[in-house]
Amino acid sequence: MPMYGAPHLRRQGDEEVPVSLPRRFFRPRLMLPAILVIGMAAFLASSPELGSDNFIFYFPGAHRLIPFESSGADKYLPALQVLNAVGKVDGIQEKKNAIKIFFNSTQIELRANEKKVQIGKSSYQLGQPVHFVDGQWMVPVDFVATVLPPLTHQSVEYQEGTNRIFIGDVKPASFTVKLDTLANGVRLAVQFTDKVSVHTASSNGKWVMFLGDGPMEPMETSYHFQNAYISNLQFDDQDGLPKLIVSPSSSGLNFFPVLADGGRILLADVLKASPASAQGLPPQAPATAQAAPGPPTPQSPNGSPAAAPVASLPVVVLDAGHGGDDNGGHSNNGVLEKDLVEQYVLRVRTALLATGKYRVVLTRTGDANVSAEQRALAANLSSAIYFLSFHAGDLGAMSPRIAVFTFQPPDATPPDAVTSDSSTAASAAPVAVSDAPTRKSLFIPWGQVQEARLGQSVQLAQALQQQLAMINGAQVDQPATASLRSLRNVNAPAAAIEIGRLAPDADATPLTDPAFQQQVAAAVVQALASYEKGGN
Repeated sequence: MPMYGAPHLRRQGDEEVPVSLPRRFFRPRLMLPAILVIGMAAFLASSPELGSDNFIFYFPGAHRLIPFESSGADKYLPALQVLNAVGKVDGIQEKKNAIKIFFNSTQIELRANEKKVQIGKSSYQLGQPVHFVDGQWMVPVDFVATVLPPLTHQSVEYQEGTNRIFIGDVKPASFTVKLDTLANGVRLAVQFTDKVSVHTASSNGKWVMFLGDGPMEPMETSYHFQNAYISNLQFDDQDGLPKLIVSPSSSGLNFFPVLADGGRILLADVLKASPASAQGLPPQAPATAQAAPGPPTPQSPNGSPAAAPVASLPVVVLDAGHGGDDNGGHSNNGVLEKDLVEQYVLRVRTALLATGKYRVVLTRTGDANVSAEQRALAANLSSAIYFLSFHAGDLGAMSPRIAVFTFQPPDATPPDAVTSDSSTAASAAPVAVSDAPTRKSLFIPWGQVQEARLGQSVQLAQALQQQLAMINGAQVDQPATASLRSLRNVNAPAAAIEIGRLAPDADATPLTDPAFQQQVAAAVVQALASYEKGGN
């Protein structure tokens, strides 16, 4: 298997690890060393309910997502990821209960279960102790406000209780909200302190308004209304994309958002379905309003916006490999594969949404566990037209280097066999696959689904390789095959994109470069367009 020893491709039992499910900070392990159990007992006893989510680190012109773990009111961040977000970890030296981190020519020392952080000859006191859990050094969130300013010589703004951190000369926008009554509905008016660009989507019976890439610091994150049209307005940026989510109070309502005042005011009318709207006549918009830019809203034959703007768009599923307690590979400067590939997935997602041609489904959001079956189900239940799985590993000395893989079926599999790891009713059931040339429906056992799509997958991989090869400075291999569990059960053209070099003796800085990540995202979008243009 031509994977150059990529660590993530080794089989780990029957499952890869689950996502989109809440995970615990400290999972019990059968072979967990006794010393770790004793060291963490008091921490666990005081905080039985634990969960995970993301912190957003905003920089001038960029942002990074850092997963955090919570125990009661205390939030913990992975130290190496935080440091790599604000600078460069040049190396680490670990010994029992302590770690020395060489960061931008400065030495940092952390000790397990101690509040003191040593930076060179200076020491800083944290509000909570440092912890070493599941192979990661975790620091309390006040590490950001206490340690980063003297370490990076940049301003750090953090409001306690939020998940946003602003580093350097970042000026976040804010907004106020007002709700006015109309004759047949309500008008939601959101006034911003800076210009925004808006595009809309619908998801799970709610309307989502993406507000562009600029950082936001809302005064309130949630607004509740008691009327027959809107029940809730929620601000969310946990994936790094600021957005407003509108929850209607009932079904059968129409939604018409527009921008006014040069992009500083967002007006969104929520109206009953009237005879006029049933005939396709749009409501009267304010004289100063302009249509919100971004992906075009689907139109009815005579030009009125549809109530659910993206329901008919084809779905692309993006799969960030590993996650949760499966870190995947790692570099010598603390970059974990699970975090790196999530960065690529979020950039590709943004680039795909900007085309207005696709809906995007993620197999995992944040640092969560997801099984191979769950990843495949995310694609098959959403009738995905493409499935792209992202990984990072050791592809040889060259960096950056990219390889594209399609599924390699076993040499001899009985035609009616169902693989032993298809243990649930959903995974054991055959999947209907459309045979385009004959327009017949073929029922394929779950474990052989991707085999029916191999021709399309190979063509997709070729399109990806051709576009990725245009990235300056990157070596891109010819498409290859591998027994990838993440692709085996997917009922769509599917490919895995491997980014390298990520290895314990390598510096992953070239792979974390935002400009390079953006080039990869743009190449993926162009590859899908090229694949479709070829009539495949």
